[in-house]
Amino acid sequence: MDKLGQAAPVKVQFKPVGRNRREWMWKARDESNTIAISGQRFDSLGDAVRDARTQFDVLDGGDDDDEGPFAA
Repeated sequence: MDKLGQAAPVKVQFKPVGRNRREWMWKARDESNTIAISGQRFDSLGDAVRDARTQFDVLDGGDDDDEGPFAA
């Protein structure tokens, strides 16, 4: 929580990995630390984004008012 009592924003980075850079992983960070890494490789960026969304929708209670993609 930040000093206003709200959770600090989480940034998710998507990185191409693998020998040919055709697989994707994600890494989530708050203001100071890495807080989660995907732990698996995805065949497409879209698959990685969907996985990251599902991971963090569970953590924040699945906010149904979300209007945009979770990638920055």
